[in-house]
Amino acid sequence: MKSGVRGENFGVTVLRVLHGDAENRLVRSFRPRRRKLGPELTRVYDRLRSTWSVGEHGSTLDLSKVFANNNPVCLEIGCGRGDLAIAFAPAHPDVNLIAIDIHTRGIANILQAIENFALVNTRVVEGDVLVLLQRFAVASLDEVWIFFPDPWPKQREQSRRLLRPEVVAQLAEVLKPGGCIRLATDIEDYWRKSSGIIAASGFFAPPIVGRPEWRIETVFETRGNAAGLPAVDMSFERL
Repeated sequence: MKSGVRGENFGVTVLRVLHGDAENRLVRSFRPRRRKLGPELTRVYDRLRSTWSVGEHGSTLDLSKVFANNNPVCLEIGCGRGDLAIAFAPAHPDVNLIAIDIHTRGIANILQAIENFALVNTRVVEGDVLVLLQRFAVASLDEVWIFFPDPWPKQREQSRRLLRPEVVAQLAEVLKPGGCIRLATDIEDYWRKSSGIIAASGFFAPPIVGRPEWRIETVFETRGNAAGLPAVDMSFERL
């Protein structure tokens, strides 16, 4: 969703996000949160988004053309404020990264880092990953990162969690054999149930528990630690 939605249109957009996308038959896995950008970030966003963004809708992506190379491609689902992408991309120039979120601030922060660090291995998507996944070719991604997803803790809401059977099947389709899903969460119920769903899919090896050295501590993780909720990192290799 774009920033700057106002009045009645904003209300319609929020309801559509909360209840799903009738056109694409999607159940949304996120809550809408609107944050205004300051003047500097607004200028960055307006100036750079057309150059460094990938649209959530469109034909099948040729990632070798998107990045002008054949390097591994990772997809970060829910990049938040963009902290991880901003730390990872300059330190791993031989890995391509696509960071997606519906919230404009994190997208703008990453765009600013692309300019500041002259990054050519990073693209952003402002939109819903359930739409974007339809643009990836079979076996085209090396890793999918899902770090601190919305936990939807209430039982009646858990069908909105991202890692549900139909989405796991989609992720399996677009991941290369030997690629992986990386999950980090401080909600025990989330990682336990997600592990079961991924195992039941039959597409992935048993999880490996361990935090990758490059995964920085996010603001969400800091809050969880302060509340006595340590994060659990798991990776699931595509068979």
